[in-house]
Amino acid sequence: MWRGLRIETDPERLISTGRLVAALFAALAIYLDPTRPSGLLGEAHVVLGAYLAFALWLRLASPRWPLTSGLHVIHHGVDVLALTLLVYFTGELASPFFPFLPFILLATTMRWGIKGAVLGAVAMEIMLVAVGWQDLQDGESELNVVIMRSAYFLIAAAMLGYFGASLTRSSHRFAQLAAWSFAPASADREAWLRDMLDHASRLLGAERLLLLWHDQDGGTVALREPDGLRLRDISDPAFWQARAGGLAQDDLSRRTEMSELQAIAAAAGWGLLSPAPAEVRSAPFNSSSSAGRLFVIDARDLHEDAKHLTKITAERIGHELERLALVQAIADNARDQERVRLARDLHDSVLQELTAASLKLKMVGAAIPEKARDPLNSVSRMMIEQQRKIRLFVENSRNLESVPPQMLSSSLARSVNALCDQWGCEIALSVMPPDMEAPGTISGELTQLLREATANAVRHGGATRLMVELQRQEKGLKMVIADNGCGMTVPEAETPNWPRSLHERIRDMNGNLSIDRYMPGLAMTIEVPLS
Repeated sequence: MWRGLRIETDPERLISTGRLVAALFAALAIYLDPTRPSGLLGEAHVVLGAYLAFALWLRLASPRWPLTSGLHVIHHGVDVLALTLLVYFTGELASPFFPFLPFILLATTMRWGIKGAVLGAVAMEIMLVAVGWQDLQDGESELNVVIMRSAYFLIAAAMLGYFGASLTRSSHRFAQLAAWSFAPASADREAWLRDMLDHASRLLGAERLLLLWHDQDGGTVALREPDGLRLRDISDPAFWQARAGGLAQDDLSRRTEMSELQAIAAAAGWGLLSPAPAEVRSAPFNSSSSAGRLFVIDARDLHEDAKHLTKITAERIGHELERLALVQAIADNARDQERVRLARDLHDSVLQELTAASLKLKMVGAAIPEKARDPLNSVSRMMIEQQRKIRLFVENSRNLESVPPQMLSSSLARSVNALCDQWGCEIALSVMPPDMEAPGTISGELTQLLREATANAVRHGGATRLMVELQRQEKGLKMVIADNGCGMTVPEAETPNWPRSLHERIRDMNGNLSIDRYMPGLAMTIEVPLS
């Protein structure tokens, strides 16, 4: 039977209903027991009748002004005046209508929050003095009644003000949650994380946040501070095995949170974070692609609802990480499909035309003296090499998963020999360690990077010699390419004018490109992940 009951949730209608109920009960009280008031019954009936009509009109008409509109001050002014007169006409400080006065305090708090609580308390105190002044002067002092009721109104205003402030704070936070940044998930990961954690920092009211998550590709720790973002990839399996229980547990004790925080910071090489235990809280998150935990450090808001907000924020961050993984998977799939389409086009057009051109060169070479064949033979070898590379690209693109790992020293050496012959330059190659292997797709991308860097150095820089050093890093590869050409002009802007095709290829590999020397000769460092 309780399913039919519905609590009024519109604040304006709730205030109007409360006003009408107060007026109706006041009229019922005077009708059933007219002994109070004894002397000013007629005046009380007039005021009460007018107030009842006013309350009924507001409830039925329901003017749709904004809840915080200043026009509502008139309504509450009428409430104060009507109830003050009723109290004055019915016994002043001993009036039975005093219990209706807190309605004014409740209504102003609902409408204007903590400001309304203060406004209502001031109105109540003024009314209390105005009504009780005669009682205080008639020889039978009721000072204790005035003091107790003043204290009651002040305490009620303070408590209602707290709830009003909580309501305002909750509304502000809901607005911040609704305005969560939707930065493109395909953008630079560090910039994307910085934007997301900056928004979470403002939402949670904390200067520092530590985000820890683990997925199928490894684990990452991000520390958001006022002066920037620190990011570390942690691949140690023992570290993540030790964190497995903490990532899944909803609530951790203060001591456990502090110890976890210090262990994570030490593993990332950040030293001690030194927060106060009472200013740390955390919440886990889980998604189909990752699991992690958000630590709020130096939290200024220690209210109980901040704990729930931390959980909501952590879950939202988990959804954002899942969105990033999904977008990257879609991008990878689209790139693979485009690669297959390109391979098919190369096979059906460029490869066939190169084959026809090679046959024509062979026919032309057979018709000229043997001493004049060397230039044609050199061009023919270059075309045959390009045919071989295109066939390899086509075969690898048809089944990307079956590309076997490559020994980088040998695969790059073959590419270096072809490039030296093609561009007439010298290339010194160093691979450390010499037996280093990489997935076939990574090996192919490195070959393309070397090819484009060599072409740029010879064509635009006039280089005759290049030095290429390839080294293994913790989770990726580092390639340093330097030439003896004229280099390039130092850019005036903060963002250099990168070689476009080279920069886009490195970006697609989630790598980084930096220029170590502009002139004489250009030196660049390329860092790419192995996954």
